[in-house]
Amino acid sequence: MEQQNTPEQQLEQAATLISSATNVVVFTGAGMSADSGIATFRSGNTGIWTGLVGKVGLLFFGTPFGWNLTPRWGWSSYVTEFYQPIARAEPNQGHIAIAKLFKHLESRNVNTDIITMNVDGLHQRAGVDPRKVHEVHGTVTRHRCIKNGHPLDVEIPAEGPPPPSPICQICQSYGRPDCVLFTEALPYNEWTAAANAVRRLGRKDVMIVVGTSGVVYPAAGLPEQALANGVPLIEVNLDKSPLSSQVTCLLAGRASEVLVALVDRVIEKLG
Repeated sequence: MEQQNTPEQQLEQAATLISSATNVVVFTGAGMSADSGIATFRSGNTGIWTGLVGKVGLLFFGTPFGWNLTPRWGWSSYVTEFYQPIARAEPNQGHIAIAKLFKHLESRNVNTDIITMNVDGLHQRAGVDPRKVHEVHGTVTRHRCIKNGHPLDVEIPAEGPPPPSPICQICQSYGRPDCVLFTEALPYNEWTAAANAVRRLGRKDVMIVVGTSGVVYPAAGLPEQALANGVPLIEVNLDKSPLSSQVTCLLAGRASEVLVALVDRVIEKLG
C-alpha cells in the first residue's frame, strides 16, 4: 500500500512499532555499509558488478568457476578489490545505532536478531553479539580452501601488495574467502538461524529492512515471508525497492542517518 504519511509521521510510527515489539529482526543489505566506504553491488553505474569490467570480475572471482580456473589471480583480485577495502572500513553510525538499539531492547527482554547479506563483519565490530548476527552470505573474516572447504588461518594486510594465495596443508588446494559465491548454496547453519528468526515474528513484532535492493534470492525471500505472515515491516533505503510499496513504514535516506534518528526516537519512547 502507498504510504501517505509525512516522513516525521513515518518515523514516529516506526519507533512506536519497535518500542512495543517482543521480537525485532533487522535485515541488512549492501546499503547498510555504503557509508563505511564499501561499494554496493548493483547501485546505478557504480556497483561492483555493473558494466563490462564488473561482469568480467563477477565471472572470475565472483563464481566457483573463476576461482577454480585462475585461483591465484582470483585471490590477488579478491584481496585488492574486495578484502582490503573492507578491512580498512569502520562501522558507520548506522551500525553503531543498531548495536545501541539491541542493548536497550535486550535489557527489556526483547528478542533481537540481525540477518545480513553483507560479508564485512561490521555489525559485530560495532558491538552486536556475534551470536545475534546471521551471515547468510558468509564472511570475508574467515577463509577456506577451494577444493574441500578446510579452514585456513590467513593474515592479510589492510593495504599494500596482496600476499600469495595460501595453500591448504591437508589437500594442497588454494585459498578463498568463506563467503558465498554466485551459484553456491547458502551456509546451512546461518540460513536456518535466519529463517527461524523470521518464523518467530508475529503481527505485533517488527522487521527492519535496511539498504537492500530486494532482488538477491533466496535471502530476499525472508522479508517477503514476514510480509506474508502479517509482520509489520520498516524499510530504510536510499532508493525504492520492490518492497517499498508494501511496507508499513518507508524511511527514505542513508542508513547512517536514518537509523540514528530512529533509534534515538525508540530510546526516547522506552524511557
